[in-house]
Amino acid sequence: MTGQRDPARRLTISIGLHGSLLVAHASGDLDYRCADLLHRQIGDAWQDAPTAGVVLDLGGLTFCDSMGVGALVLLLHQSRAQHSPLVLSSLPARVERILAITGLRGFFHVEPSVEAAIQAAGPGHVTGTG
Repeated sequence: MTGQRDPARRLTISIGLHGSLLVAHASGDLDYRCADLLHRQIGDAWQDAPTAGVVLDLGGLTFCDSMGVGALVLLLHQSRAQHSPLVLSSLPARVERILAITGLRGFFHVEPSVEAAIQAAGPGHVTGTG
């Protein structure tokens, strides 16, 4: 198929551990072609370490559509099902706006930096809004 780019090249996801927390960094386009990739990679890593929370750094996103937001909502559902925190960090203004317009912003715990998100998701903190 010519003219189509590989979804893996549109979105880059790196996942590592910080203590018992998964810390994931996403950069590029979080759109209908890549939303499943984000959900699957982070969701699978989280399943492998179900007691760990997840910090998801979105500072590198250049685009996010409704399917991207849907992937974030699926991760939020997984967070609640596992009783494990999901903390978003470094939200680009356009993603913040999409979450606000859709009424979803209040359901996510958001911190301005990865460091603040790690603090918020650390032991003794519960899943909630921020």
